[in-house]
Amino acid sequence: MMAYKTSILRLSPLWAALVCLAMGCDEPVADDGMPPLLVERIVDTLVFEDPQKDCARCHPNHVDEWEISNHAYAAKDPVFHAMVRVGQAATEGKLGQFCVQCHSPSGMAAGQTPVAYDEDLGRFVQQLDQLDDVARQGVSCDVCHSITDVIEPVNARMVLTPHGVKRGTIADPVPTPAHASSYSPLHGTSDVCGSCHAVTNPKGALVEETFGEWAQSQAAAEGKTCQSCHMPEYLGQAATEGPQRVVHRHTFVGVDVSLLPEDEFPGYHEMRRMAATLLRASASMNVKPLDDNALEVTITNQAGHALPSGATAERQLWLELIVRDEAGQVVMTSGTLDLLGDLRDPIEGHSLEPGSDPQLAVFGQLLVNVPGLDGTEGAERQRMLDAATAACRPMGKGGLRPGSDIKPVIFPWEANWQCNSMIPPDGQVQHRYYLNQLPAGRYSASVRLLFRTFPPYFLRKLEEIGGLDEAVKGRVPTVTIATQNLDLTIF
Repeated sequence: MMAYKTSILRLSPLWAALVCLAMGCDEPVADDGMPPLLVERIVDTLVFEDPQKDCARCHPNHVDEWEISNHAYAAKDPVFHAMVRVGQAATEGKLGQFCVQCHSPSGMAAGQTPVAYDEDLGRFVQQLDQLDDVARQGVSCDVCHSITDVIEPVNARMVLTPHGVKRGTIADPVPTPAHASSYSPLHGTSDVCGSCHAVTNPKGALVEETFGEWAQSQAAAEGKTCQSCHMPEYLGQAATEGPQRVVHRHTFVGVDVSLLPEDEFPGYHEMRRMAATLLRASASMNVKPLDDNALEVTITNQAGHALPSGATAERQLWLELIVRDEAGQVVMTSGTLDLLGDLRDPIEGHSLEPGSDPQLAVFGQLLVNVPGLDGTEGAERQRMLDAATAACRPMGKGGLRPGSDIKPVIFPWEANWQCNSMIPPDGQVQHRYYLNQLPAGRYSASVRLLFRTFPPYFLRKLEEIGGLDEAVKGRVPTVTIATQNLDLTIF
């Protein structure tokens, strides 16, 4: 157990206000949202327990599940560390606690994540490698089980009250001397998840929209929550001395997997298998030949949110087509990779051969910067956003219409808007491959629907300016969601 004595001045403006609210602080809040500096004034003692040392004694199954999860990985992710290094330097520290508030809430609350100017390095830094054992646990047991309110399911607008009471969905918790327990209907809702799985950056770009996508889905209409898929129910014990009851998995399986060396984070292969299984259930694909020497591919979204989802600008979902003649020679491809492993879309900087795959079908998000948008409000801002949205086009076509003055950007803090090319929840998309350039004859075609969490060009940029280990690229798996082979005749 780690007991932190913490003063409000050490928290970000948002979290200062929330912790103050949770603890009954009566200090007024300044115009910038920050309570006055409370030097030497102790607000309270925040108790964040260590999952392995404090929780596993009574909850071994749940801790074993959580240990391999992305919640446990959140503050250890090398890509996250590189992003923070780049983001703090690029924004001159203005990024502040924006990322850490979800990746290590206990570390931030304990004042372990200050942003400061490093004279030797000549830039602003946030030393995440100096977190203590509890803060390094990322989204630990106490982070979720001390949530007492969700002000708004976006940008970590939740209230934590880490005073030792564990809150969850068990209506009749068995009393235990280990801690007080409290039934929390809030924990059975998606709002708890939306706190961190919906992110709008300070410029208004929607860089993660999973909660909003779910809210518009048929799954939400049917009463299915995020937990329905990502914390499935099973019959077991919540605690070693507790009764058999319906409990929830704490592996929180999604699409991300550890990109650390295999021996540095548990469940390396197990989580990859579970993530691949989830992905294969997220979509179906049907391919059929058409009379005009074309192939029509229909993808149906079976997930409770868009595909892909999450930090969508970093995800790639795409179709790969390989056509062979009767001799088995490859005569046409799309969705194949260049020598550096990148898709050959038309966007400069994404590949060695931009625009050399004219029939490419790729789904995701392009972060953009709209000139003149920052600081614009009201009807004029909406007019500019409508025009920016109208300028968006499919990612395989470059993401933006030719001649647009809107600029693609790589990192979320650079964006003030987004172009989405995702498959909507409960939606279908169709893509046609035109084969008229092939001579008349018989052919075989293979179509695959593929997914990966990061494109190589993105990770190479982090290697260049963020100190990311070059070996990380080789640990990103590509998952085949669906595949179909068929014979066809070109007339």
